[in-house]
Amino acid sequence: MGKKSMALGQGLSTIMQSHAQALNDQLNQDENGNAIKVEKINLDLIDTNPYQPRTEFNEDELVELAETIEQQGLIQPITVRKFNGRYQIVSGERRTRAARLAGWTTIDAYVHELLSDKKMAEWSLIENIQRVDLNAIEIAKSYEKLIENYGYTHDDLAKSVGKSRSAVTNALRLLKLPEQVQAWISEGKLSQSAARSLLSPEITDPESVARDIIEKGMNVRDVENLAKENKKEKKEPVAETPLDPNIVSFLKKMEEFFGTSVKLQKGAENASKGRLIIDYYSFEDLTRIQEKMEGLN
Repeated sequence: MGKKSMALGQGLSTIMQSHAQALNDQLNQDENGNAIKVEKINLDLIDTNPYQPRTEFNEDELVELAETIEQQGLIQPITVRKFNGRYQIVSGERRTRAARLAGWTTIDAYVHELLSDKKMAEWSLIENIQRVDLNAIEIAKSYEKLIENYGYTHDDLAKSVGKSRSAVTNALRLLKLPEQVQAWISEGKLSQSAARSLLSPEITDPESVARDIIEKGMNVRDVENLAKENKKEKKEPVAETPLDPNIVSFLKKMEEFFGTSVKLQKGAENASKGRLIIDYYSFEDLTRIQEKMEGLN
């Protein structure tokens, strides 16, 4: 069993490496598959990626990366595209920010002469998912942009980013939560599993429940139980319309004749239709009712 586990682990590692390598190949090749040469670009001419899914950059991590760049140089060039006489980052925004912190004025980059907005947005999302831990809201908003701006279906998007369709759909559902709840998810105060439990239709105030999760340490099971309690409270008995006195009299005569309980079940959509239910409590009781009915002939 141990050997099989090691083989499986190696297989998963190989798969992840192959995905990363495939992305690197795309970033560093033109549309014809030809390798792009590395150029030295002035940092003052480089703009941020307008499709960057990451909205938060940890300053301490950037300082550490800047120190590494100062000591060891830039191991992997960034990737940019030419745009209106300047350059936009396709991949490597953290490296670019760190290079500026390190006092660099230029940086090595693969330069795409032509690159569509759609492809740039897709690459940016894939690279961030594979190389850094985006929070759930950043991922969801990136998915939403690709769907709204470029007509991706959930299936197409799932294939592009290497996720299951359900993972894409569940990520997008988080954007239905209130903005404050989304902020708590982004800040790491609220887990994805807890956030998804807030999407229950029985949770009428997800922000209030989310605050309880954070402050009182409620878990997913607690939220699910709360939803069940709310559902029970909603199920108030429906007031039935009183039966016509003539029908009440008729039912009493039926009960006297058959010697058992007789109920009237009105139709849900049409009160002029329904069912008569005659209770019996044993086969002998049923035979007695049958004989009563046969005696009517």
